[in-house]
Amino acid sequence: MSQEMGNEARTDAFRRNPDLESLIERLNSMLQGSAASELERFESPQLPLILVIGGPRSGTTLMMQWLAASGCFGYPSNLMARFYRAPYIGALIHEMLINPKYRYKDDFKDIAPYTMDSSFSSDLGKTEGLAAPNVFWYFWRRFFDFDDCTYLDEEKQQAADTLNFVRELAAVESVFGKPFAMKGIIVNWNLEFIDRLFSKLLLIHVRRNPAFQMHSILRARERFRGDRRLWWGFKPPQYDALDLDSPEQEVAAQIHYTRSAIDSSFESLADERHMTIDYERFCEDPGRFYELIEEKLRRQGYTLPGSYQGQTEFDNSNRTDTAAIKALEAVYSGMG
Repeated sequence: MSQEMGNEARTDAFRRNPDLESLIERLNSMLQGSAASELERFESPQLPLILVIGGPRSGTTLMMQWLAASGCFGYPSNLMARFYRAPYIGALIHEMLINPKYRYKDDFKDIAPYTMDSSFSSDLGKTEGLAAPNVFWYFWRRFFDFDDCTYLDEEKQQAADTLNFVRELAAVESVFGKPFAMKGIIVNWNLEFIDRLFSKLLLIHVRRNPAFQMHSILRARERFRGDRRLWWGFKPPQYDALDLDSPEQEVAAQIHYTRSAIDSSFESLADERHMTIDYERFCEDPGRFYELIEEKLRRQGYTLPGSYQGQTEFDNSNRTDTAAIKALEAVYSGMG
């Protein structure tokens, strides 16, 4: 079994900037108290919360970029994510800089909103640009006691600060005036718990061909950790009990147990509160999935504005050596 390691095991390209971390912490400490009094006005989001879930390297970042670029959803931008202890203030600043409604002359002409004309590139989930969507993990970790394995047992669920988690999302929603969308893969194993917190919710599960996903995770290990034997991504609850002999078996298990947990949770949730999207089919026709999302939200009392105006297709990144993919397919089939 490969060993999980901390920030010191990251390659240079992915190490955190300690000066930036210190500045952000100082800024958030100053702002958190100022935001607290405003939060008392909010209880729970009035519109559906959108959570994008799924395994690592499955296409969840592309899905978040697409949702953000549509203009139909609020989302945590790279700018807003810097205010993880005061996201209400961060959202207000984001809107002041990005939303044309608040423009005066050309004082922020060099700051562009995130649209369908923006870059959809990313580097292991990290996007480029002030207005591009962010994973927002610092925000999540304020309220939930996540370890390397992010599964929350009953004790951790009881200890979680769900009241303020829901309240802050309500405040953020009020700024954007539209449903708020963010990545939720950190709660892949606690979807029923999260479902109970919100009156309106849509979980979007993004799947990818397992062999290509395995290949991408192995490459991510090499780039992020510098060694494919070192773990990368969130661990399933079964991690410590698994007896696996290779990195290939590990990533196969990572995908298998993540999918199984999500599929199992979906069985107990109302149909209008979840959907599964295959990455490959999404790339072929994103407009079709806009219509499916629209239908799910309509069943929860919310109508998306207008018809789909985005890309007709995306490049599918499932391109690599056929022999390597066949070998990974064989490993994954052994997870059965």
